[in-house]
Amino acid sequence: MNTAHLRASHPASVHWCRRCAGWLLLGAALLGIAGCATRVWNTRIKPVGVEDRYEFRTRFPHLPRDTFVVLAFSGGGTRAAAFSYGVLEKLRDTVVTVDGQPTRLLDLVDVITSVSGGSYTAAYYGLFGDRIFDDYPARFLYRNWQGELLDLLLHPGHLLSIASSHYNRSDLAAAYLNRTLFDGKTFADMSPAGLPMIIINASDLNNSTTFSFIQQQFDFLCSDLSTYPVADAVVASAAVPGPFAPMALRNYADCPQRHQPWVAQSLAHDDRLSRRYAVALALSRYDDPRKMPILRLVDGGVTDNLGVRGSMMSPVAQYGDVSDMAGAFTPGQLRRVRNVLVIVANAQVYAPYAWSENGREPGLIDTLSASFDAALGILNNETAALAKRGFLKWAQHVNAMRPPGAPKVDVNFVVLTFNQITDPAERQRFNAMPTTFHLQPAQVDALRALAGQLLDESPEFRSFLRDLQNDGK
Repeated sequence: MNTAHLRASHPASVHWCRRCAGWLLLGAALLGIAGCATRVWNTRIKPVGVEDRYEFRTRFPHLPRDTFVVLAFSGGGTRAAAFSYGVLEKLRDTVVTVDGQPTRLLDLVDVITSVSGGSYTAAYYGLFGDRIFDDYPARFLYRNWQGELLDLLLHPGHLLSIASSHYNRSDLAAAYLNRTLFDGKTFADMSPAGLPMIIINASDLNNSTTFSFIQQQFDFLCSDLSTYPVADAVVASAAVPGPFAPMALRNYADCPQRHQPWVAQSLAHDDRLSRRYAVALALSRYDDPRKMPILRLVDGGVTDNLGVRGSMMSPVAQYGDVSDMAGAFTPGQLRRVRNVLVIVANAQVYAPYAWSENGREPGLIDTLSASFDAALGILNNETAALAKRGFLKWAQHVNAMRPPGAPKVDVNFVVLTFNQITDPAERQRFNAMPTTFHLQPAQVDALRALAGQLLDESPEFRSFLRDLQNDGK
């Protein structure tokens, strides 16, 4: 921690720190300083009209055009981060013709929504753009981040910090990533002009729902997202319960932005089994900070391991007509868009269990792990199907508004999974890759290459490229 900054922002903490070293029996100065570590809290929302809102209306990168491209990066540790990175590499190397000009398909990406391991790649690209192809592999993919974080956790100088009720091992990891990977960037720096809108997703443990790092979600906390560190959002997105502690957000006192008409309308009129009603009910619980002063966030995979539930089609993100996709489309864009591509990079593995192959009874840990895998597998399949139906329904809605004879919107929905690998031995090799933040260089290389291979083999991806080629003639 920078002590000059600490003195300026937390003078009382520094005074306490000087005293605490005297009475702690451990006595080490480093340990005393570590005790001064404080959580980075989200800040209160700014007055209406002056806030820097991280949303489509302020961050959407492109002028009206015929294409709309969405990427979804799943969880799965470094395996997911490398697989997602391979998707970016493939799109960078795929050149299409747009308005008569050769254009990288990567430059047509409008939105990247992510969870857990995929959030590292999404956030880095959203902050630094093409720099990701220069330094991200060395800074993240090929490093033993798991070992570094474990060393950080076990360092004697950090023991007092994480023993505090206001600072935990996830806060420690976020501070480290903020310094060493994300260069201290906040959401005010995310998605500058020309780069996609990045939606990082975690899980709201208080309310059992997806939590998306967009300003519309923070409105319900009366909080400002623009000042929040990107590193903290990424750690929340990847905070696997157990190894990581929940990340905490303050729920502030009332503000005008909290009161969205659709919430009251949904609670009064919607089917109680509908998703919109469930989301509205969860958000209504934020209304009284005395009953819910702190939100606890864990790995986004708990509620959606593909990162598509919290995308632009989430009820949280909507302002009005669902056709505008949370403000991503102006009327002019809605009239023009024709070719929509959605790519879901699903790095889920389907490894066989040793107890199953050996015919032995699973122990407690084995049973819990297999049960979690079963629930996750069903959730992933249902989530992908739900997202596809949502995009197709949106296209039908937009097409119905267009005059007879006008070009129609066509959606190509691509899901990339290891089960699409045709060679059984090769498929088994990828399914055996662990969910950790440390893989061997050869494994990272293989994952990067696999993403491009599966895209080449995807009928939906080839259809999208044909449509672009035909439109360019």
